[in-house]
Amino acid sequence: MPKLRDMKDYVHAAFASTGSWIGNIYDLTIVTYIYAELEKSYHVGLGVVSLLFALGLIGRFFGGLYLGNLTDKVGARRVMAMSTAGYAIFASVMAFSPDVIILLSARFIQGIFMGGEWTSGTLLGYEFSPANIRSTIFGLIQSGYGIGYALTGVAYILFLPTIAVTWRYFLITGTIPLIIVPYTMLKIPRDKKEIQKLKEKINLWDYKVPMIKSMIMMSGFFSAYFAVLSFYPTIAPSFGLSRSLVGIIMIISSLTIAIWFIIFGRLASIFRKKHLIMGGSVIAMVFAWLTMPYFDQIRFLALPGMLVFTFGIGSMPLVPLLLMNRINPAVRGVISGISYNFGALFGGLMSVLLGVIGGIVGTSRFILIIDITTLVCLLSVFITSVTIKKVKESASYLSGLSGNSE
Repeated sequence: MPKLRDMKDYVHAAFASTGSWIGNIYDLTIVTYIYAELEKSYHVGLGVVSLLFALGLIGRFFGGLYLGNLTDKVGARRVMAMSTAGYAIFASVMAFSPDVIILLSARFIQGIFMGGEWTSGTLLGYEFSPANIRSTIFGLIQSGYGIGYALTGVAYILFLPTIAVTWRYFLITGTIPLIIVPYTMLKIPRDKKEIQKLKEKINLWDYKVPMIKSMIMMSGFFSAYFAVLSFYPTIAPSFGLSRSLVGIIMIISSLTIAIWFIIFGRLASIFRKKHLIMGGSVIAMVFAWLTMPYFDQIRFLALPGMLVFTFGIGSMPLVPLLLMNRINPAVRGVISGISYNFGALFGGLMSVLLGVIGGIVGTSRFILIIDITTLVCLLSVFITSVTIKKVKESASYLSGLSGNSE
């Protein structure tokens, strides 16, 4: 059993990391609600404002790379506090951008801080947690994705009556995570990397195999997730669902996936993560075809299909957890940051590509293309997960001696 002091430390670390990740996703997705207002205010087309989402994902990749490396050098606590402050501050810069160039530039910089926050925040919760509940805490932190996504829908509903004139204030709500910064610095003690410098020199190339496999699986999961969730609000009305109901479904599905992140984290302490990922990818693969039903006869299954699809996607956070168990603690930040944020970037670019295709083909063909895309992407997850060896059989584990067990 952990000492009371240690227990308080990991509770504070888990709380701060989860809250910061909620704010991260909130700030990432909130801009998608006000594309029309941005077009009018900056006199640009949909193609320009849609870059906001892509630039956030591109920035996240570079943030995971640079700030992930910084995390490994100076410690997760300070980098998470800095990254959280960074993405929250640039939410206000975006809100008051005088022109579209500053708006897009602010979004890219915000994305860099977002990538750094996931890396440092996830590592902070992971390293402070006792080994026997580490998987559960990891799932709890990652549940912030669904909670943050759901909160954007709640905020939008509150601002909706006046959104045409209050959209800047809507964006300013993205600065709320600033309150997490002093909490992080005051309540969480310094970790070992802040106290002593690393004595060993690590070669990242030693971990190329687990990193590449992790990147493939994260790319597959994110591509399938964005392919369905990005276009569901647009396509679902063709299934006979009202737009208000679609909005409610999006909130419920976001909260549902948050719950499944936690449950899968708990299951990971009982079953092999590899098998949970395999099962989750198969479930998501099957039910994506019901969520986006190509045949008219099964379109009444779109709602239950969405709920089961999110269940399968709930196994996604086990991928970085699987990676962290196989690599040296000295490089967990940079390698996990690269693999996770590369997956998010790849999924976002896949979503943009699908959007272009959707503008060319009709709704029916577009649904089929989405279904085929999810099938291929999730199949890549399944096939890659099959090749994962047990921790002590892993070459990266043997060379890095990370000391963790699956």
